[in-house]
Amino acid sequence: MMMKRISALVLSILLGGTLYAQEAVLPLSDAKAMAMGGLSTTLLAGSHTVYTNAASAAFAAAPAQLSSTYLTREGDDFYAVSGYWRFGQLHAAQLGWRQYLRGGDNSDMALDLGYSLRINERWAIGLAGRYLHLQRPETDFDALSVDLSMLYALPLENLGSYSTLRVGGKLGNLGGYFNRSGELLPMNATAGVALDTYISDAHEITVGTDLGYCFTPGRFRGFELAAGAEYNLMQLFQLRAGYHYGENRYFSPSYASVGAGVRFMHLRLDFAYLFAASDSPVSDTYCISFGLDF
Repeated sequence: MMMKRISALVLSILLGGTLYAQEAVLPLSDAKAMAMGGLSTTLLAGSHTVYTNAASAAFAAAPAQLSSTYLTREGDDFYAVSGYWRFGQLHAAQLGWRQYLRGGDNSDMALDLGYSLRINERWAIGLAGRYLHLQRPETDFDALSVDLSMLYALPLENLGSYSTLRVGGKLGNLGGYFNRSGELLPMNATAGVALDTYISDAHEITVGTDLGYCFTPGRFRGFELAAGAEYNLMQLFQLRAGYHYGENRYFSPSYASVGAGVRFMHLRLDFAYLFAASDSPVSDTYCISFGLDF
């Protein structure tokens, strides 16, 4: 049981969740982001932005998106459903539900609500609120937290056929527990940059990197770095790869990732797989996301 909790803990930190076995263990809920080394702050994956950067939903092309995700490793199962709806030209509402089943009576559940406002053509801000319920054999825990985020998009018409530079940032998981007086949730600060370049009308390349810092008062602190790339053919087929570096191999191990995506009409299917050492708690982890654009 202890080793299983430690593995779940490390997986949560690596994939964008929170720290410590008694706290929420909720992986990054997007196969696209996972395939790009955990890159998330600046990706325009609108149906998952309530978990990554709520502000980026304001720049999404489709009026609405809905997605579901499944992740597994050695019998642990993670499920997520999320989406957004853009109303008017400036506003977007987001909703998400996640559950991580880790065997026995250990499970984590979260309900997320998000809102994004596009201030002008280049700037957007976002706010996401989260309710957490943690079920453990000895007791249950409940918590509330919020994420604050921003995104800046700058068109670069003189680079390739057309390019966009995006800069994003998020201060996440600001909150605490109902029934653990005075104890705060582990917080994280992330900043990232990404570049989309159309080499031609049929070929697009995206590259990006995130730098994050996790800090929990009196507990673990450390840096993480994610870098990833995507090749997009005619907006139909995508190939992705990335690398994640963690400062502490026990709390945030390093790994490489690959993935692919398919778009057909209004349907999206994405897959990600993580490569790590055989003794790593994230070896042989894979994720599948299915989405619908409206």
